[in-house]
Amino acid sequence: MIDLNKLLTLFIFLFFISCESDIGSETISNNDSEQSGGTFVGGGNSTPSELSVELITKINDQTASFSSPFGGYNRSFIVHVPPNFDPNISSLPLVFILHGYTSTAPIIRNYSNFDSIADQENFIVVYVQGTTDNFSNTGWNVDLLPSFSTVDDVAFFRALISYFKSNYNIADDKIFSAGMSLGGFMSYRLACEVEEINSIGSVTGSMSGYYSCSPPNKKSIIHFHGTADTVVPYNGSDWTRSAISAHNFWSDFSNCENFTEIILPDLNSDGTSSSVKISSDCDDNVIVRLYTLPDEGHTWFKREWGHDLSSSIAIWNFFKSQINED
Repeated sequence: MIDLNKLLTLFIFLFFISCESDIGSETISNNDSEQSGGTFVGGGNSTPSELSVELITKINDQTASFSSPFGGYNRSFIVHVPPNFDPNISSLPLVFILHGYTSTAPIIRNYSNFDSIADQENFIVVYVQGTTDNFSNTGWNVDLLPSFSTVDDVAFFRALISYFKSNYNIADDKIFSAGMSLGGFMSYRLACEVEEINSIGSVTGSMSGYYSCSPPNKKSIIHFHGTADTVVPYNGSDWTRSAISAHNFWSDFSNCENFTEIILPDLNSDGTSSSVKISSDCDDNVIVRLYTLPDEGHTWFKREWGHDLSSSIAIWNFFKSQINED
């Protein structure tokens, strides 16, 4: 039986996150050809192992949006490849970027700036569109409650990984996921269930308080969270782990033995300094990092927006450090 108090807490969460959606369509312009993605097209709950990918829109010479039926839904995603990409020459890293609740793939593409980072650092970035849940909002099935969403997003990402490995020459140790808010929750769920995911990043997203995580292997984790976040509270709630609890889960799982905390420079001169908690000397050389940003709310962190750090740059540098080039 579902706890009514927990259900009420979740409804309050849905209300706040709908009003304060990650950065939000009100403050981020979307000039791309928009696709809703995640439209239910029937066919039951079957989850085919392969995608039937079709081009929707060519956005520019390096970027295009695609769709494929999967599990009864029409799923969509935007792919950006670096200049002069040739899958026959070398295997490049693949980074999934996941939007937050009520948001879209084009919106997070605009504000995360991963296209530019991918061009400079030579990797492929894929902005995946979530589906419409039982509350008529776009999002992901992160197992908050059964009534929230029953879409098998994990199976869809497994199919995406297979597709990109086959068509873009992606190696197993070069697959990553990062997301904002509920997209961060989804990245955590992928870390819990998908072996091919090397490392994940989360910005203001945590782990569901209802979900039991049994990772198939060790993962490196990077997490960013503001202490004034009222949408996904830094200290957790009935439905979500605290940021520190999520950090400690992965640190303990990987048997980390060295623990440090570094105070970062106050680059925005607001009188407060962010910090990073680092767990290292872990199994399989993984690293677990938690960036704590005092008095910051539910947002993607960018230097040009007045924050002490750029979460996009920090995420990529972290992922890059996890690639074995031997």
